[in-house]
Order: sequence, then structure tokens, then C-alpha cells
Amino acid sequence: MLLPTRFTARLLGPLLALATISCAPTYQLGVQPATAHTLLASGQPQVEAAADGLALGVRFSGYEPEWLVFEVEYHNEGSVPVTIDPSSFASVPLRAEVVPHGRRVKRGEQASAAAAAASLHAPWPELPPAPLPALDPAAGISQLKADSTQVAASPTYPKVLAVGLFTVALWTDIANSGKDDTSGTSGKGLNYKEMRGREARRNTRQAVHELTWAVYHGINSDTRAHHASIIHTLAQRAGQLRKFALQRVQLQPGQQVRGYVYLPRFDAADGMQVLAPLGREPVALNFVQTHQRR
Repeated sequence: MLLPTRFTARLLGPLLALATISCAPTYQLGVQPATAHTLLASGQPQVEAAADGLALGVRFSGYEPEWLVFEVEYHNEGSVPVTIDPSSFASVPLRAEVVPHGRRVKRGEQASAAAAAASLHAPWPELPPAPLPALDPAAGISQLKADSTQVAASPTYPKVLAVGLFTVALWTDIANSGKDDTSGTSGKGLNYKEMRGREARRNTRQAVHELTWAVYHGINSDTRAHHASIIHTLAQRAGQLRKFALQRVQLQPGQQVRGYVYLPRFDAADGMQVLAPLGREPVALNFVQTHQRR
């Protein structure tokens, strides 16, 4: 078997709210199968399908900021190898009948996407003209690596600001040193007032230098820490995709594979068809997307 029977998955955070506007209601999103389904021992509802000796189970797992996350399991019960490709998944957002704007949604009530958007005064986007393709984990990992390399190679401080700081320091030197040169280099013949002026200009130059270096190193240190944080986050995401996402694999007879499939979020919808590769033709699995007012 490609995966052990016990599958360890990273728990996703709580479901994200549809939107939050000052003094407006918020909505909890939920995804449930729209058709007959199996209730697993964990309590999760799973939609199942089978074709050409290949059995498929799909269940909703959670949300990410840009993705709906589904846990998918394939079992090759046939006699020939089958290639499983997560990038072949797609989704089609669906909408119920649009309700009149201004309908009041009570707390705890489930509303259509249109009613929820109207109560939030949120924009109402058109449905996508074509199915939304799933995330290709291999391409996603490559992009995350490229982004990490780009961040690591970027300057650790803003060039314009650095040039500006050192320009200020340089002009301070030029301006003050010029005044000192006119008074002589040895300090002989200077009265008390001129000596105090010279000392003040020297102290000004030193203070500007110290401030310039302090600001420069502060910015440099903060930027390096920020870059390190970004690189760490990108590496974590790449590791999650590598470990948990469904990967492209050739499934031999008797083998099974399980992993996450990431489909683009489209909150302004009442449901979706998950188009899953299964045998010679993709199968459409229907899910309902609910909007429950908090």
C-alpha cells in the first residue's frame, strides 16, 4: 500500500467567516454532500463513487484563505495500474435562485449566498465561465521554492533609504568641515566662541554618523528577520504540500492512496460540483455550501 491505513493529517483551523463588515452579520461557511453519502466512524460525511475497478471517496476537510480542502481516497480494485493526477480535479460553483435584496437573515439561520451577500452589502461576482482547476501540488511546491529563492536573494535593506541616509551624513561632513577649514586646521588663533562652534560642529557630525548607522543597522536587522520569517513560512507550506497533498502516482492493483486536494474558494455560491478523475471519464460529485449567520 502506498499509504498506511492510519492517515495522519494536519488539523486545519476553524472555518473562515464569509466576510466581516462593521455592524454587519458574519457567516460561518460549511460544505456538506448534496447527494446520498456514507457517514464515516469519525462522523465525517463522505461521497463515494466507483468506475472501471477504481473506488473513490471524497470528504470536505476545511478551508484555507484561498482554497477549499478535500480529503480524497482512491482504491484500485481492478486488475490494471491506474494513474492518479490531482491536477485533473476541478470544481464548478453553483447558485440557488437569487433572492430579493434586503431580506433579513436571523441569527443561526442558514441563508443562500445571495441573501448573505445582500445582508453584508458585499459585491456579487459572476460565476466563473469554466471549471476552476485544482492546485497542482508539484507546481505549487516549485513555485514556493522559487519564491523562497527570490526572497533570499533580495536586498536586506531598502536601497533608496540607505542611499538617503548616507547622503545626509556625507553632506553634513562637507558642510561642517568647510566651516572648520576656514577657521584653520590647528585651532591656533581661535577665540573661545569659535572653538565652541568648531566643537559643536564636530559633535553634530558624530551624532549624524551614529544615528545613520543605527538606523541603517536597525532596518537591515528588521528586514533580515522579516525575510527569514517569509522563507520559513514558504518552506512550511511546501512541506505540507509534499507530505499531505495528493500527489501524482501510478496506483497498482490492490493499492490505495489518500491525500488532500485543494480547490479554489468561491464563497458567493450555494454549492459546487467537484469534478474528480475516475476511470475513463471524470465524475461530478455534488456538494452544498451553506452560509449560517452567527
